[in-house]
Amino acid sequence: MVKKVFILLLVLLWGTFLHSQNNDSTYNNELITYIESAPLFKGCLTKFIADNIKYPKTAQKDSLEGTVFVSYWINVDGSTIDHKIEKGIRKDLNTEALRVAKLIHYEKPAMQKGRAIKVRYVVPVKFNLSASSCKPLI
Repeated sequence: MVKKVFILLLVLLWGTFLHSQNNDSTYNNELITYIESAPLFKGCLTKFIADNIKYPKTAQKDSLEGTVFVSYWINVDGSTIDHKIEKGIRKDLNTEALRVAKLIHYEKPAMQKGRAIKVRYVVPVKFNLSASSCKPLI
């Protein structure tokens, strides 16, 4: 049986798209280029995605592989919102990558100056018919 997927997750854009989410006027519209504490996902995010993803049968039939880049915001409560395909492959793989990304929830949000902040992440989801593993994020 073909293994479901090999998924590489790499947290991108640590600085460029990080913004404050607090109501305090000192945080509104402030561009943050460095975060003090990154969001915390309990467990292995790569394994979580691999366990939840279902390789579309149409893509399997067509031997289609590649990487879908999904962006989302990690809200101040650790939930992920505003999911979007930044670079896709084909509708079936894009839809599956989005579906799984919407299941992701972080145990702790990013922190800046002692406050939770909203941050944007871009996650590459690699669809590979012949491999599956869990690699640490960093």
